[in-house]
Amino acid sequence: MNRIIALLISTLLPLVFSHHAVAQTQAYQLGMGLKVNDGFTLGGYFSTELVQGDKVKEFIVDDVAVMAYGSFDNNFSYLIELESIEAYAVNFESDTTASNLPPTIERLYGDYKFSDNVSIRIGKQITSIGYWNLQPINVLRETTSNPKYSYEMFPKFLTGVDIYGYTSFDDDLTYHVYLQGSKDIDEDNINIKIDSHTGFSLEKEINDKWKMGGSLGKFAEIDDTRTRYFQLNARMDDSRYSLISEAIINNQDVRGLGSVKSKAFYLQGEYRVKPRHAVITRAEYFTDGKTATQDKIAVIGYSYRPVFPVSLKIEYQWHSDSGDNRLLSSFSVLF
Repeated sequence: MNRIIALLISTLLPLVFSHHAVAQTQAYQLGMGLKVNDGFTLGGYFSTELVQGDKVKEFIVDDVAVMAYGSFDNNFSYLIELESIEAYAVNFESDTTASNLPPTIERLYGDYKFSDNVSIRIGKQITSIGYWNLQPINVLRETTSNPKYSYEMFPKFLTGVDIYGYTSFDDDLTYHVYLQGSKDIDEDNINIKIDSHTGFSLEKEINDKWKMGGSLGKFAEIDDTRTRYFQLNARMDDSRYSLISEAIINNQDVRGLGSVKSKAFYLQGEYRVKPRHAVITRAEYFTDGKTATQDKIAVIGYSYRPVFPVSLKIEYQWHSDSGDNRLLSSFSVLF
């Protein structure tokens, strides 16, 4: 897989810096990136967080990222993203600071579209499971925090191949078949370190408001823990409301523990009070078979977008362990 990534980079660089890619720059618009032409757009984003609770009080410059992306014809496109997570943090409890620089490779892939039914993506990419995992940028999310489901139950990233498209027998049904056969290209921002992952996902558009889908697969961690998962998701959107729900069951073979089961579920609702204002609530349930722990989380939050690429959010979390209760706020911008 590393040879494939190296080939991808060597293919992209000449295209990005070719004469075609340095044409006259178009007018810049916030959130749309600095577009040179269809072959090269430079963008990025950042977010800050303030976290306050019994066990934590800190300010974090959480995400600082730069992206380059574009397409060279109707078939080939690419994305390169470099990111520093927790680039700078101030811990008010211990009166210390920390930094995480330089940035690492968050995403690096190329897409080739053969038809509406078959496209292939090669490189480091977001795993195509559910909805929340496909929204990695703070400014695009409804809340500052992620449900535990999204970073505890499956690998957020895939360094490998994803074949996807619309099914030939149903124009409202999409599929993904994905495969990883090596370690990740860059492990700094990886939630679960693996060396193999296979699976597939389906999503059906029921009507103009409802979507439903699911995923089935297995992965192996570098400590030899092997996990099989079954996941379901549903989403409803209209002009004022949205409702999202995802659930997963993991069956894990853990060295020294044998076979254990973990489960997670969340239900989130959003009400758009006005075009720029929204109230969000979320209920989560999470049980970890490996550590025999359980958590129930309730979240209520508020989101304000003065313009679409800028987001201010605040939320409060209640946990099963009241010591983990906390207040979070964030400011994020997409360039």
